[in-house]
Amino acid sequence: MSTALYVDAGIQASKYCNVGTFAVLVFDYCITLEAESQWVWHRKWTLVRFIFTISRYLPFVGIGMTFVAALRTQYYPGESCVGYGQASTALHTVSVVAAEGLLITRIYASWNSKRLLTFLLVFSVICLVTAYIISDTSLVPNSTNTSPIYISNMIRVEIPNPGDCLFLSGRNNVFNYAALLLYELVLFCLMLFIRFKRYKHTVGLLQRTFFHDTMKYMICITITSLFGIFLTMFAPATWVSITDSPQIVIHSVLASRIHFNLRASEGRSGTQPEVDISDIQFTGGQPRY
Repeated sequence: MSTALYVDAGIQASKYCNVGTFAVLVFDYCITLEAESQWVWHRKWTLVRFIFTISRYLPFVGIGMTFVAALRTQYYPGESCVGYGQASTALHTVSVVAAEGLLITRIYASWNSKRLLTFLLVFSVICLVTAYIISDTSLVPNSTNTSPIYISNMIRVEIPNPGDCLFLSGRNNVFNYAALLLYELVLFCLMLFIRFKRYKHTVGLLQRTFFHDTMKYMICITITSLFGIFLTMFAPATWVSITDSPQIVIHSVLASRIHFNLRASEGRSGTQPEVDISDIQFTGGQPRY
């Protein structure tokens, strides 16, 4: 016999937000499908196109799983949602990594330095692994089958989470947001350095599009990460899941739009790609090694 899962204002708001975000992802895909067919579909398969495809389409699977979890209202005895949750989390992580991977290839193209590419790859791996290791510790309270909340008279109570099927996220996710925030801030400073060091006097249409869109991308991700940190640390436990899907959608939507804008600028400027890993050519200085 099934049992109704616990629901309060926080859980309900989290469900609405995640379901609504999935609708935003679908809507954005529909209105950018023409741009994708024009600037992506006819091109040969390269590393950049492979990464773009992952960042563009994998979020539909990951957020789709979150969508299904948000619609769950019943728990059946003996059922476990642990594996489902882990798979959804893994897909979310890969989606973010793919979007950031596109950013890495563009920064490499703007500077054309093998040392810089190595640094970006190693730094991203360090951030990812460190966040994963720390989030698996008890540095932040994060119970497994129950989650504490405070009722109006400030009495601490534990709400049941049978089989980990309740639509909740642990507070240890704050380390993931912190690692992403640190990564974006480092890349933001690096982008400013490249902009005013190498392209101070040489900035064409392609370069302007790249720097303008990439800065907007980093600012949006930084703001989202800061919001996720404060929400995870200070909001009631049942509200923490609000940022699960929005974080992925922002990465996917912005990464795709930057890709389309760069292709459009490349087409208008008549630039032919020469750098295999980036599939975009930037001019304005000598390569650094």
